Amino acid sequence: MNRKMRRELRKDKNLIKELYSIIQKYLPKLLHKFEELTDTRNQSYVTYSMKTICVTRLFGLLCGLTSLNDISKDRFNTDICIQNLSTICKQNLNELPYWETIQDVFVTMDIMELREIQKYIVVSLLRSKMFDKYKFNGSFQLLFDGTGLSNHNYNLNDNCIKKNHKNGKVSYYKYVLECKLVVGNIVISLDSEFIENVEVNNENQKQDCETKAFKRMMKRIKKNYPKYKFIITGDALYATTPIITLVKKNKWNFIFNLKPERLKEVNRSFEGNIKLLNETTIPNYYLSTNIEFNDNLVNVIKFIEKKNKNDTTFRYITDLIINNDNIKDIVTLGRNRWKIENNAFHMQKHGTFNISHMCSRNDNSMKCHYFFIQFAHTIRQLLEQGNILTKSLNLKIKEVSDFVLNSLTSISSDLNHLETNFQLRFDT
Repeated sequence: MNRKMRRELRKDKNLIKELYSIIQKYLPKLLHKFEELTDTRNQSYVTYSMKTICVTRLFGLLCGLTSLNDISKDRFNTDICIQNLSTICKQNLNELPYWETIQDVFVTMDIMELREIQKYIVVSLLRSKMFDKYKFNGSFQLLFDGTGLSNHNYNLNDNCIKKNHKNGKVSYYKYVLECKLVVGNIVISLDSEFIENVEVNNENQKQDCETKAFKRMMKRIKKNYPKYKFIITGDALYATTPIITLVKKNKWNFIFNLKPERLKEVNRSFEGNIKLLNETTIPNYYLSTNIEFNDNLVNVIKFIEKKNKNDTTFRYITDLIINNDNIKDIVTLGRNRWKIENNAFHMQKHGTFNISHMCSRNDNSMKCHYFFIQFAHTIRQLLEQGNILTKSLNLKIKEVSDFVLNSLTSISSDLNHLETNFQLRFDT
């Protein structure tokens, strides 16, 4: 297909209608849940409903507008955009809510209610059964990792993680621990836990950290998804007795990276065992099962990838039963961990979204913006990787943003009558 043919194929394609159809089919209660959010405003002065506030923010993000201020500019705030969002919100709008209005609402919005929306999105997608083909032995895989959101030379909101440098300087950081459900090449935010010093009152108290946040998160995940089986996956930081015990208590499985300099006794046992007997006959794979690790028995895999005359070694510790038939699949599960870095954090920092952008200095508002980015990222992935029209257009990620923005702001769409007799199709 030449450039002229591609231009003709892309001409007048309405991605906002495709996007809204996906929301209506797979997340039919999402906008209603926005409407049900607790509204602390004085109702005598309210112009925009909670649904309109949330939809404006969400659709701005879906268009790739990373700055809150962008939704009040002419590129987004067009007569046609107002018309389309009026239809979506079922509110007759003369103007879109100004960015400061959205900010004021986010300052008092209930974070726990946003967590319920996060749960609703995940449960709705899982119940659709379209991701069942990505299960391993009946379990979905969850990826865990922390990332920095911003850093400062002052303690923003008095709860930042503090770091003392050798040169005497002090830095303050905002961190979050993310749990991503990985299905194929899609990573969906299943839970988010902010790493912050809420209760540190003196220098002798230990700061909050990723492992503490993980333990808080695990309780919530078990409560929110009691009937689901998971494979917990993380880097070598998670390969500890307390975390393995916690995973086993929840009757889940785990795959963690195993570094040679950590768990030295486990590594020594593994290397000694495979010299005597490698329990797999697959070339470049090494396996030793039932290695004692404190009160646990674990299996260890080593895989040496030979590529361009350079060898890369991968090591994993797991409680999954391993044999010649599934060892490659389990290594693939272990290597999925990079997807939380590339498909999630990298995309949300340098691609469609910008989670490092300071949308607000108010702590509660910052967290609200973060959750809305997670909502938008999930929906955008459904559009980019599951929608037949979007895939046929062969668009780059930022081109999808331009198409969605153009459709919302330039095409008067009949959004009251949507075709929902379709299925999203994802590559394996």
